[in-house]
Amino acid sequence: MRNKEKFISDYNEVVKPELQNNETAVEDAAHTLNHSTEPVYTVPIEFTNTGKDEKFVFEQREREKTDDPKESLLDWFYIGRGDQ
Repeated sequence: MRNKEKFISDYNEVVKPELQNNETAVEDAAHTLNHSTEPVYTVPIEFTNTGKDEKFVFEQREREKTDDPKESLLDWFYIGRGDQ
């Protein structure tokens, strides 16, 4: 996943305090995106401090491999929150 820091920052803004700084948030989002037809990760209302479901929008596109720039792979790029 690219733009992880922004995703984590936005995630921490809307989730309940006990879920903030969750080390598995990035992995959970990536797993969900890899098994979904929509490029949106949703945190249900019961886990947010905003009183509503929170959506995080991603885009999947090719990028160069870190260890071999001659090759590419598909990766998720965080775009922003769904309500902004």
